[in-house]
Amino acid sequence: MSVNQKSGGFHYAYVIVIALCGIMGTACALTYNAAGVFYGPVSKALGVGKGTFAIYMSIICLAAALTLTFAGKVYAKYNARTILTTGVTVIALCFFAMSRATTVYHFYVIGAFMGACQAFLLYLAVPTMINRWFKTRTGFFLGLCSAFTGVGAMIFNPIAGKLITNSGWQSGYLTYAIVTAVIGIPCALLISNSPSDKGLKAFGDTGKVGTVTTAAPLTGISYSLALKSSFFYIALLFAFGVAFVTNINAYLPSYATSLGLTLTIGATVASASMFGNMGGKILLGYLCDKTNVVVGMAVGLGSGIIGMALMIFMGKSGVWVIMVGGFLYGFSYACNNVVVPLTIRKAFGSRDYSQIFGNVSIAAAFSSTIGASAWGFVIDGTGSYVTTLGIACGILVLAFLLGYAVVSLTKKVPHTVA
Repeated sequence: MSVNQKSGGFHYAYVIVIALCGIMGTACALTYNAAGVFYGPVSKALGVGKGTFAIYMSIICLAAALTLTFAGKVYAKYNARTILTTGVTVIALCFFAMSRATTVYHFYVIGAFMGACQAFLLYLAVPTMINRWFKTRTGFFLGLCSAFTGVGAMIFNPIAGKLITNSGWQSGYLTYAIVTAVIGIPCALLISNSPSDKGLKAFGDTGKVGTVTTAAPLTGISYSLALKSSFFYIALLFAFGVAFVTNINAYLPSYATSLGLTLTIGATVASASMFGNMGGKILLGYLCDKTNVVVGMAVGLGSGIIGMALMIFMGKSGVWVIMVGGFLYGFSYACNNVVVPLTIRKAFGSRDYSQIFGNVSIAAAFSSTIGASAWGFVIDGTGSYVTTLGIACGILVLAFLLGYAVVSLTKKVPHTVA
């Protein structure tokens, strides 16, 4: 279909970026990255252990993984504004329900609803909409939007902590509900399903036919062909491996304390990894744009390996060595949100991206579901954080080889138009 390109001025693609940043910084950040501050106060109030309470987060991840089996098809069939507005609204209602919960089982039920919505928000919203609205600088904007899960956590974690201290945990969840509704819902309403709905081409699309500017067709490997291919399952393993190592972050504080450092310093190490995560998302996205996804993959995963190697071999040398190690580890964490979706787009193309990436995301979500406890069992079984970090380094090496294989193998497969 031919559409007119409005030349010059402000492209609506930037509005899409702003809206996605708002959604990531509220509905997604508050669900995941700003949830831990409630674990102690809520578990104590409900009379259960922190682990028992934290099961609700595993339920969120499991529900997201199950929903991702069809979420990509929903994006392909229905309007993205409707999907995102519904998802953000339900998340806001879930936070309100949490503020009224009286048993841990209420949180388990609420978690199932939150996880189903996060399949559409955290896992698919940014890669799907950036892929639709941008033909150039996709890596940078994907990284920028994803980074706002960390920005939101930095802003709202201390706010929630103060509210919990002064007014109780119920006030914290109620504030989360209000913030999500007031910021997240209007941002979702700004979303436009595709550039053609606005009479535009995607940002950076310069395709022309004669004197009429037309939107470039979406090309790539078809969804049906992808499911029958070996490289699709290699992509699943690649995504699983990258996501699995992100769960190491939760154990950095206890690793630091095992070296005789205070818990405060241990928590700061985890914060350093989050700074690396945020900066890595933007830097790796920019790097993938300027070079290619293999370079971004090598830098991101390689930084994670170097960071954990520093902690393995030089962890006892001083606090700053561990801080630097945590920061570099954060780059491998960033690969989960930036390099993985860009690798899938590079390998499989844009034609059926939302459906293919939706299925690949199942592996990442399932990995997060089991990874948090799996690393704990590894630490308990080996009795060594050094061994655990070494295993994580090995997984990142394997992940790089799998990612490289996906990009290389798909070069030989013709990319067709739908």
